[in-house]
Amino acid sequence: MSHNQTTDPASLPITLQQVKAWTRIDDNASDAELAGLMQAATKRAEVIMDRPIIQREYTLTLDDLPTAISLPGTPAQSVTSITYIDTDGTLQTLASNQYQVDLGGEYKHGRIVPAYGITWPAVRKIPETITVVYQAGYGPDWNSVPADIQQAIAYMVGHYYDMRDIVGENKTVPETAIDILMGHRVYTV
Repeated sequence: MSHNQTTDPASLPITLQQVKAWTRIDDNASDAELAGLMQAATKRAEVIMDRPIIQREYTLTLDDLPTAISLPGTPAQSVTSITYIDTDGTLQTLASNQYQVDLGGEYKHGRIVPAYGITWPAVRKIPETITVVYQAGYGPDWNSVPADIQQAIAYMVGHYYDMRDIVGENKTVPETAIDILMGHRVYTV
């Protein structure tokens, strides 16, 4: 099994104007530095939450078809395609009426199950015989991101900016930001 991000997000989950308002920076001299810090804070926030913020495409490969295919990267938005290698070695695309998608939600991973009355097709028993392409993240831009996640990223950018001259210190994340982000983490049981 492998799970890979196949496209980059189209934007950041917070705007430069939001960050400048939070950090109270009025000039444009620090814009490039703030943009870099926004990217770093976004990546760190996604690691803490173990989920994407801005929507992007993922490819999940499996060695066999389980009862339900779990979609890492909550919240799932849509399934683009499911392909598999049949027992004859031919690449096939599973028709969308053959499966049902449960997108999950804020605290639940999405999943794919066979449609009512349908069983999964027989697949060739080789590594990565099934490929699922899907979209995950809150939405296409900052407007779809929960406000508290944006606030946590603003805390982090402000902290990184204030601590930029102290070696090693700027790698820490303020506890307030961690508390907010951990409230969005999905735990798999």
